[in-house]
Amino acid sequence: MPPKDLQAKKRHHHVWANYLARWGSGTNNVFYTTKTGKIGHDSVRAIAVDNYFYKTTILNNKHIEIIKGFSRQSPKRLHQQHMSYLNGFLKMQKLEAIYRSSNVHNQKVELHLHAMRCNLLEDLHASHEETALPLLAALAEQNLDVLRDEQQMIDFMIFFGHQISRTKTFRDSIIHVLPRRNALEIEVADAMVHSWWFLSYMFGMSLGLSFFAGRYKDIHALLINHTALPFITSDQPIVNVHSCVSETEFAAPEHSDFYYPISPQVAYIICDSERFTPGKNEVDEATVLELNTKVASQSLAHIIGDTESAIQPLKKYVGRRYQRNRTAVPLCSC
Repeated sequence: MPPKDLQAKKRHHHVWANYLARWGSGTNNVFYTTKTGKIGHDSVRAIAVDNYFYKTTILNNKHIEIIKGFSRQSPKRLHQQHMSYLNGFLKMQKLEAIYRSSNVHNQKVELHLHAMRCNLLEDLHASHEETALPLLAALAEQNLDVLRDEQQMIDFMIFFGHQISRTKTFRDSIIHVLPRRNALEIEVADAMVHSWWFLSYMFGMSLGLSFFAGRYKDIHALLINHTALPFITSDQPIVNVHSCVSETEFAAPEHSDFYYPISPQVAYIICDSERFTPGKNEVDEATVLELNTKVASQSLAHIIGDTESAIQPLKKYVGRRYQRNRTAVPLCSC
């Protein structure tokens, strides 16, 4: 086996396995809908994971132009931060290009380059997860005071933003609606598909800092569930549950209530609406059922619960958006 720094990480979770384990009742096994529509009971290690999902690709000038175009829409400081991350990746890419042009083949260098491509973005997400670990533990215990510290709030909001943008469900949703009506739109769409690994990270950072900047305008609340019906989660763990969101069509909503179930009993929500009040809110069973239905309706393949009975009635909603709006869109497999 090669040294640790030369080992490429192959299995990339686009939903954090440690997060999903909160539905495991003290184990790593959860109840979930499989890709064939059945209900499985297995380890979280097998759910919402794909080989090399975060593997980086070589970016050419067109890809870089597209990335910079999106980044320039951010505030100046955030744009500079995006470009700092991008330049780090491009520096690695340049070093690889120099090596390739040398016509020298070195097995150790080849292993290092492969590991670098597979691990860089995966490790970035892992660093955000590690920072969020004690914050999620506190929130699961209904302790909102942990977010009174400004740095911890920044860390949690950036983590929150990435839980929206890093998933396969989010990727496929965005790629699905990219216009391809002419040669230019096709070129832009193809460039976005190719560079999605970086765009998704950049979008997550932008979302997170936007949530942080709006923390006094929006309502941040914990939803406490003492009913007999537990919260579920899915392969898109944060969903917009505002009433303006269509459960069957892809359309940009006017408003957002971003809902994040943390455990079967606790959820975090950031609201445009005034449906909930800041702080802790106890919810009734009808509200839990509504939220669970919206989670299922915005999932791609997997909903996850702590019991089979929690997800059985919701199976019919899984992937419904995608079945009704399915078109053939090529995805990058490199």
